[in-house]
Amino acid sequence: MKVFLTGATGYVGSALVKNLTGAGHTVLGMARSDESEASLREQGIEVHRGELSDPQSLVEGAKRADAVIHTAFPQMGPDTDFEEMMGMMTTAVAAIVDSLKGTDKTFILTSGAGGYGPQTDATPLDESTPIIAPTHAPNEQIVLGATSQGVRTIVLRPTIAYGYGGSLPVMGWFGISREMGGGIYIGEGDAVISSVYIDDLADLYRLALEKSKPGEAYNAASGSATATKEIAEAISEAAGLGGKTVSIPPEEIEKAGFIGRLIATNMVVSTEKAQRELGWQPSGPALLDELRTGSYAS
Repeated sequence: MKVFLTGATGYVGSALVKNLTGAGHTVLGMARSDESEASLREQGIEVHRGELSDPQSLVEGAKRADAVIHTAFPQMGPDTDFEEMMGMMTTAVAAIVDSLKGTDKTFILTSGAGGYGPQTDATPLDESTPIIAPTHAPNEQIVLGATSQGVRTIVLRPTIAYGYGGSLPVMGWFGISREMGGGIYIGEGDAVISSVYIDDLADLYRLALEKSKPGEAYNAASGSATATKEIAEAISEAAGLGGKTVSIPPEEIEKAGFIGRLIATNMVVSTEKAQRELGWQPSGPALLDELRTGSYAS
């Protein structure tokens, strides 16, 4: 199958390129810059130039493929207008989906477990739980609503991805921890969060592409959930901070930026559906092991 992949040189997209081509699929990778285009061509990947801010460029890419996997995210900076950015994302998603109506082509949206909103306890949430976060709900509604209009739509809801010494959330956690002189957590650090190894996540995308029924959503997490204080300790060790940790009071959460909001509450999901329906078997190293002795430690 020929797959138009947005975000093809990003953290998730790079893992997907390797996984999809390894399984015999063909990738048409979206590139937003000359550097990204060169990187894809070095891997033997066909390139389509496009921008999230230019929906028509995404539509043209979608027309050239049998399926679309959307992993691209706008570049963020200190002056980013978050509402404007999310509006651009929704416009881009809507344009792609509209172009696929009546074609029976596949569209896989990257959403996120954060769409469930704050969890009051550590009970794993399954995919029947409503998506309420305004950052996630509009895109999911657009995508899943097109299932009855001739699009094979699928939504993936990853937790925090990790592995290969990368991932924006993990590296952001490292960064703010270095600034504060210790692995940071919020309050008592007893919030529990799920995470997913990047190669396991790439496997799930491919399995969804190959096996999923239309209109389905799948959570993505590897292994058991972990308390944020434990993660903070492991980050401190990997960052050379000697295991020292720093608690940020909930009322001062803005000190930790987007990482603070991400780790302040529980985020625990069930992956029983993906394992049962798609045969997904996550097997990558646990987050704490990867931090203490794996790619982040090295």
